[in-house]
Amino acid sequence: MKKMQPRILLISALFLTSLAAPAYADDHASNNESGCKEHRHSDPVANSERHLLAFKKELNITNDQEQAWNTYAEKTRSNVKDIRDRTNEAMHDQPQTAPERFDRHIELMRKRLANFENMDEAFKQLYAVLTPEQKAIADRHFSRLSH
Repeated sequence: MKKMQPRILLISALFLTSLAAPAYADDHASNNESGCKEHRHSDPVANSERHLLAFKKELNITNDQEQAWNTYAEKTRSNVKDIRDRTNEAMHDQPQTAPERFDRHIELMRKRLANFENMDEAFKQLYAVLTPEQKAIADRHFSRLSH
């Protein structure tokens, strides 16, 4: 299990990045009057919602698959909100020492891992009801997590 933890953490980070990256690019203004790009943080919950809508459309979810989709989507929404809230709380927590900061980071990663394990089961249930064509789409969609 210890050998798997770094891989799981990497997969988790890549998954979150895949949720945020397309919407992040859309949420940033091109240039302001000074010629510099405006930088602001986009909301990961809104990003994940856009991601879910696009993924559902790409999969072309049928009425028979709707329940499995809704379970997966709700777990994803809930977990992204939880990760966002925990991250925001941690940003306001100001540990004084490097070991305290390191411990806080490890605890956040543990909680993120638990969230992803929760989403994993819902995704497997959705995947089980997909057609072979939809599975191929899902496989391509999540291929960047294979690192």
